[in-house]
Amino acid sequence: MRNFVLTLLSLLFLFSTPSLAHKISAFVDVEDGNVSIVSYFSDGTPAKNAKVTVYDSKGNVVLTGRTNKEGEFDFKIKKSGKYKAVVLAELGHRAVVDFTVGTPAGSSQSGTGGNTGTEIAEQKQSKSAAPPPTVAEFRKVLREELRPIHRELLKIEEAQSSISYKDVIGGLGWILGIFGAAMFGYCYRRREGGNAS
Repeated sequence: MRNFVLTLLSLLFLFSTPSLAHKISAFVDVEDGNVSIVSYFSDGTPAKNAKVTVYDSKGNVVLTGRTNKEGEFDFKIKKSGKYKAVVLAELGHRAVVDFTVGTPAGSSQSGTGGNTGTEIAEQKQSKSAAPPPTVAEFRKVLREELRPIHRELLKIEEAQSSISYKDVIGGLGWILGIFGAAMFGYCYRRREGGNAS
């Protein structure tokens, strides 16, 4: 009996923490209809070759694809609206993320609002000195800059959803309580059966 309880406790302890090791999260960046999805496992490794399905607001499949070796999947959506992306990785691990393509009417991106004439002249001069970066270059730099933020968000999400030792001990208490009640019932019935004969 003692060996059974020790084995049960050992198994529960061993299998309690790795259950979160393969949880995945997905992040979406949208700019002018260009959508970039980045998906990571909870340990920070990219979700390679994960299936991505994009749905519109009515639940219709807009497109499907797979993430690359960096866990990224880029595509373009021309129609404005609300969308949902489902990332399905190995062993059925899944992440769902909602995003919107298009900006609401009346919103515009404004500058700092306090430019003087010399600042405007300097900006024009600096723009003419170097060619503007291409969209692909800009997105690459942006992705590299956002990668540490994505990893930090994953750590925060993992910390919020991780199982503490307090939870494990509480669960073990419930299991042992149920097991004890079952054993009490078994022994009681056995004793009553022995008294009847």
